[in-house]
Formats: sequence, structure tokens, C-alpha cells
Amino acid sequence: GTGVTHCPISNMTLSSGICRIPDMLKLDVPVGLAVDGSASNDGSNLLEELRVAFLLHRLNSSSHALSGYDILKIATNGSAKILGRNDIGSLAVGKAGDMFLIRRDRLDLIGADLDVKSMLGTVGLKSSVDYTIVNGKMVVENGHLVNIDEEKFISEARKSVTNYLSRS
Repeated sequence: GTGVTHCPISNMTLSSGICRIPDMLKLDVPVGLAVDGSASNDGSNLLEELRVAFLLHRLNSSSHALSGYDILKIATNGSAKILGRNDIGSLAVGKAGDMFLIRRDRLDLIGADLDVKSMLGTVGLKSSVDYTIVNGKMVVENGHLVNIDEEKFISEARKSVTNYLSRS
């Protein structure tokens, strides 16, 4: 596939300007959404990228900006096109079934869940997703990784960071 992969947080971090996504879409240029690398995006959180893309284009294009649902379509279908993949990008028979799920009964989503198609762009999600399924297997359940001991992993990761920083 060919097209443009939009990385708004990286663009903002590097002060490299605002990608003209609304104009590109009018010209039928394929557009996807990504997080870029850790050198210019310390978070690497696609859900955060989705909301930042929505807000950035609202600020820059006002009433001509993309909707939250438009940004979601860029992140899913658009990114699949950029990758040249037709087995991902939407929920449909015959496509990969990897997905994440978010409970709508969260306090911070009351009212926002009236437009679930736009919700991730307009309101965003500031915490972990509730469930993630990869290759038909649950890997996140009730917001926690299923296959590792998170507390032990956090403790070991902190020790690694401390050891690394103490070497310099």
C-alpha cells in the first residue's frame, strides 16, 4: 500500500507542522494513523494518538475538521490500506478477529457513549482498555494483562531502570 501515515504527536513533539489530512482525504490520498517511534513519541499509545489527531484538526480546521468517527476510520480502515492489508481494519467475516473492548458503564464515559463511533476521538480513553483478544485468546481481562504477573513485572522493570541509570 501507499499513502500517508499520520503521527500527530510525533509531529507536535518535533515541531514539524500539521499534516494536511483533511485536504489529503479530499484528494483521495490514503491516510492511516500511527504513533511513530519512541524518539519522537514517548507514549506510543494509539488511542491517545486518535484523540490528539481529532483535537489537533479541530483546532487547525475548525468546522472543516474531521469527526471523531472519521479519525477512527483513518486509524482502522485507513491504516489497513496503508499497510496493503485487506484482512484487518474492520470487523467482518474472514478478517482477523483481534480486538479490544471498552465497557460503556465507566463513569468518565457517561454521555460520551451516546455516540460510540466518535467517542474515542472526542473524549478518548485515559486508562487501559477492559479486554483485548489476540488470535482468539484473551490477553487483557478487566484492564490487566492475563499472561504475566504485573506486580512482579513492574518491580523488575523498576530495578532495570534504576540499574541502567546508575551506570552513567
